[in-house]
Amino acid sequence: MAGKVLLGISPGTRVVGLAVLHKGELVEWKVKTFKEMWSVGKRKSILATIDRICDYYAVAVVSIKKIDPFRSSPQLDALITAIVKQAEKNRLKVQLYSLSDLDYDIQTGKKKDTLSEQVATRHPMLRQTYLRERNNRAEYYTKMFEAIAMAEQAKDY
Repeated sequence: MAGKVLLGISPGTRVVGLAVLHKGELVEWKVKTFKEMWSVGKRKSILATIDRICDYYAVAVVSIKKIDPFRSSPQLDALITAIVKQAEKNRLKVQLYSLSDLDYDIQTGKKKDTLSEQVATRHPMLRQTYLRERNNRAEYYTKMFEAIAMAEQAKDY
């Protein structure tokens, strides 16, 4: 693929949001669930998923959501460290952003709903997913919307 390819990641030990932008166009977006208990094998499985996407799309920049220390865990911290090391080993540029770093107006009310809504507005094909998510009692697609926002944030990197 010619042009800069960006991978956005909203990491989690159970659910990972992933999004790929190519020349500013959203080409892949998904939520990947890893149901098993935390283990080295599970970490390797998450890293392998990220590696496959990087290889397939020839990713140049990986943009990862920084986790609030009060909402993190040792496993999640280890996963993020492993993602960064893997990306650097593969000679990819790595950026970490918190939600407050994003180019979205998320200062009002429920930040995640606002972020998801704004991402869906920028990418109309996600409108149905946003509406479905808004009506869910449990969040499922929020990590996907965060991953898209992470990828968009790295567009000038």
